[in-house]
Amino acid sequence: MSTTTLTKWGNSQGVIIPKSICDHLGLKPGDKVSVTLIDDRISIEPEREFTLTALMQNYDGPMPEAYDWGEPRGKELW
Repeated sequence: MSTTTLTKWGNSQGVIIPKSICDHLGLKPGDKVSVTLIDDRISIEPEREFTLTALMQNYDGPMPEAYDWGEPRGKELW
């Protein structure tokens, strides 16, 4: 567990997240996080990007076989 200090930041307050935690979660400056109040606790979680590229970023398994969608049946651009 790490301890940090609440600091004034404009009209809000902020906390500094220790580098070791950022490194563990893969967070870097500019990344978005979600802040949630759960009972009397503050939860801060990374907002993850759910794109195919982001999801496959660390995948090292076999490439899936190409899927045959069949011949175009309408105005598809194939």
